[in-house]
This record gives sequence, C-alpha cells and structure tokens, in this order.
Amino acid sequence: MSTIVQQSWKRCQKSNLKATEKANDQIISARRIKDIIQDNHPLIRESLPLFNKLAPFLLSTEHIALLSDREGNIIQTIGDPVFANQAQKVQLQIGANWTEDYKGTNAIGTALIAQQPIQVQGEQHYFLENRFLACSAAPIFSPVGELLGIIDISTRKEYSHPFALTIACMIAEALQNRFLLSDAERVIALPASSRQGDGRGKLALVGLDRDERIVGLNEAAQQLGAGALGTRVSAEQERAGRNVKDHRPRFWSAAPKAKLKPFPRLAGSCPLFLQAKMLGQKAAQVDFPVIILGESGTGKELFAQMVHETGPRAHEPFIAVNCSSIPENLIESELFGYESGSFTGAHREGRIGKFEAAKKGTIFLDEIGDMSLRAQAALLRVLQEKVVTPVGSNQSRPIYARIIAATHRNLSEEIKAGRFRADLYYRLKGVSIHLPSLKKRSDIIQVAEHLLQQIDTEQPYILTTEAKDKLCAYSWPGNIRELQGVLIQAVFLAEGDTVDCDHIQLEGLMEAEMPESSDHAIPSLRETERNAIKKALEKSGGNVSKAAKMLQIGRNTLYRKIEEYQIGAPINQE
Repeated sequence: MSTIVQQSWKRCQKSNLKATEKANDQIISARRIKDIIQDNHPLIRESLPLFNKLAPFLLSTEHIALLSDREGNIIQTIGDPVFANQAQKVQLQIGANWTEDYKGTNAIGTALIAQQPIQVQGEQHYFLENRFLACSAAPIFSPVGELLGIIDISTRKEYSHPFALTIACMIAEALQNRFLLSDAERVIALPASSRQGDGRGKLALVGLDRDERIVGLNEAAQQLGAGALGTRVSAEQERAGRNVKDHRPRFWSAAPKAKLKPFPRLAGSCPLFLQAKMLGQKAAQVDFPVIILGESGTGKELFAQMVHETGPRAHEPFIAVNCSSIPENLIESELFGYESGSFTGAHREGRIGKFEAAKKGTIFLDEIGDMSLRAQAALLRVLQEKVVTPVGSNQSRPIYARIIAATHRNLSEEIKAGRFRADLYYRLKGVSIHLPSLKKRSDIIQVAEHLLQQIDTEQPYILTTEAKDKLCAYSWPGNIRELQGVLIQAVFLAEGDTVDCDHIQLEGLMEAEMPESSDHAIPSLRETERNAIKKALEKSGGNVSKAAKMLQIGRNTLYRKIEEYQIGAPINQE
C-alpha cells in the first residue's frame, strides 16, 4: 500500500468513517447538477473530444472514464455500459460526490487531496463496498496551476489495465495543453529539459499574452517555476523556442495612422494626466480590452466613456456595471440575463443581461477588483468563449461588446493574496491606463476652472488667488469627485461671479493637510518654494526656461527642485 493511500486511510479513521458501513450514497439534485455542469462548461467542452477518442479502448476493456470537478462531483462519464451499470450500485455516476469525506479512500477523492496521479486497487479502497473497483486518477490543472478537476479511469479489479494510470495522466496533460492553446495569444514550445524526471519527451509549452508576458505553463514547462507567470521569456528561450500558435494582431507600417480624437470632457495639462489621456485616445482606435487603474474619484468612468465615444463603437450603447454593488447570487443573472421562472422574484418574461444589452458597444466593468472569485470564474468563461448562457437556459448567445474594466485596487497584490484570478487579470489587461490622483497633479486650478464651467455654463465664475491657494494646499483624498462637490457648494455660497477662499468649505479636513489661515501661521520655506515653482510653471504654460527666469534661478536648479518636490515633469522642456 503506497504512502498516499496509507495517509488517506488515517484521515478516514480520524474522521470516524466505518469501513463496514455503507458510504454516503446521496446524489446531488438535478438543479444543482445543472448548475455545476454550467460552471464547468469549459472543462466538459475540452474533455469531450478526448473522451470520444478513448471510447473504443474503454468498450473493449470494460472500463469507464469519469470527469469530476474540483469539489469531487462527477460531471461526465463515458465507456462500457455493462460496467457502468455495476458502478452505479456504488454511485460511481454523474451527480455523485467522491471526496474522501463521502467515499473514503478512492482514486478521485484522494487525488484531489494529494494533487498528484494515484491508483487505488481493490482492497486499498477504504469502504468494503468499493473494493471490487480498480481506479486510476490524475488531477487536471489550468495553465496557471489551479486545480480544475480529476480524470478517472475505473473497472473491476479483475480487469485492471496496466496502462490505465498512464492514459489518465495523458488526458489530464492534454486538457491543460488545450486550455493553454485556447487562452493564450501566442504559445511557444521550449526545448525539453535535460534533467531527469522533468517531463522529457514532452513539449514544454509557454503561453504569452499581447504584451509577451507569460500567462500559462503546461506540466512540462513547470521547470520555469511558478514565479514565471507575469514575466517575459528570456531572449535565449525566445531563440530556442518555436511558435506553436500565434494569434497576435498584425500591424502594417504602410497603413495610415488614425488621427487621435480629442477627449472634450477631460481637462488638464499635468504630464501624468496627458500621458494617460494619450493612451486612452490610442486605445479608442483599436479593439483591445482596456483596464483603467486609479483611486476612487479620479474619473475612471468618464475616461471609459471618452474611450467609447471617440472610437468606432460610439453609436452603440455604453453600459456601465458597478461590480461591487451586485450581490454575489445575482451577478450572473445581472451580467448574462435569465429565462422566465429561473428564480424567485424573476420577471415573468425573463431579462437580457448587461453583455447583451451592450450589443456591439462597450461594457464598462467598474470596481472589477471587488468581484467575488465565483463571479470572476463566470466572467472569465464569457471572455474566453465570447458567449453568454442566461440563467435557466441551455442556449448560449454570442456577445460582441468591447470590455473596459476599472478598479482602485492593486490587482497584482490581490492576485498574490488569492483574491483575484491571474488568468482573468491577463485577459482584461490588454491596454493598462493609470489615472493619477488629484494630489499628484500639477494642474489642480485648471481642473477646478473646467469644473466651474460645467456647473454653470451661463455664469462664468472666477477663483480668487486665495481660493486657488487653498485648493492647491489640500490633499484631496476624494480626488476629482470631492473637488466637484466642494466647487458646487462654493458656487452656491458665492455672491456674484467670484469664488473666494471663504467659499471653499473643506469640512475641517484641512487641519491635517495645510497650515492655519490665520495671520499667526507662517508657511515653511519648503512650502513657499514649492508653491512658487508650481505658480511659475502654471503661468509659463509648463515652459521651464520661462519659469526659471520668473523665479530667477537656473534651469538645472529648477529641474532638480521639480524632482525634489515631485511636482511632475514639465510639458515643454525648451
């Protein structure tokens, strides 16, 4: 008896399972089975062609092949019908759960725990009723190393085939390769490892995204290590490897460049903002997925609208979805729609989801970082297959919408913490755009004046010097959203067309951020110098030479001060 089987028996004994009693024989409800099969649709879809090729062997040797999900639920079977009927007596069938908690030591349940191939023959099964079986199982892993399920080949112990475990391992590896080829933009095969036991004779496949970053590895490529995900292949590996698949879009230098359209509703001259704006204008002209990163209140949704409105999909719908506000049990019906009578409270006629409502336009997934892991899995399936299946339906519908996502979270940290799927991140991260927080921008006054024009288009308002100073001294934790609220109140309090310092109400939050406005408060030399540089750059339109003359210092000194105070790189470096 192998060490893995011995450890499994100890777990069963510790759980007070009685080998002489009947194992748990409950079958999952038909509705629950339907949900589980829908959740594992990609796994079933990719396994069917392999199962069909295996069918003649199974029939001739009186074996059956089974597919279970990561929870041990059997979701697919094929093989000899005579043995299949015998296997049903111990619930070795669709809808049964074969984890160790229910069935004791067995190939499926024990392989789920050990996460490695295993063979459990006859007397090695914990429950007496299962000891007529001989089962071989291998775990199925995704290209990013996630456990997806188990491939099991079973028969009567008298008919056990010596190659059953090898075949199960081959199917599991083939499934991982099929997922890798399906998901990655490009797949390269690396030379086989020279080390013993590292999958010699097998193709080491590496999946890359549009940015040439590694998004998946098959079993033979695990020599690169788990830390390889998200990195780039070395120049040496690139030279030694060969393309197995290459679906990267081709760009022809002879094609005329599309003229970038302006973003009329976004104002600012800060270099950090202008860089993000330029990326957005370019992204509007192509059809790559876009992810917008930035703190809450930095204008991510408005930025997404500008990408949509200045691109070829401008005449199609723009549908915004706040992923953090939808309950987990409603996320699929909200995004993918539902059929009549799918759940309590559903509309009698059913309803289309947000993806279908977007038609050939844009769907904006705001706060994608707050989406639950279950919802992330469902979204990933849609992005991979370009179809949605409404809740309560077995008919898939194609989708054509472009996807723009946004979040205030650091998704790299979320992935490390296990709260966000790496494969979903790489699917969404076609073009990554970071919007700077307001406190890092050098154009706060320009943004404020733009917002004032939007508040009242008929009555132009003027900010006094004192009001501008107060706006520049504040840290703006709520970013542009907070600034807009403060300006609305200032316009309300102002008499006439002038907004003064007293009209800027910051609700006591200024105390920790700026010196008191009394005559006794003297700003530090550092604060005075920083404000002087910002004003000079603002008045000179970002021209460093002019600003240096105003300040009566050298250009090199000004560059050093700009870097020291983190004011931001100037626009015009003449």
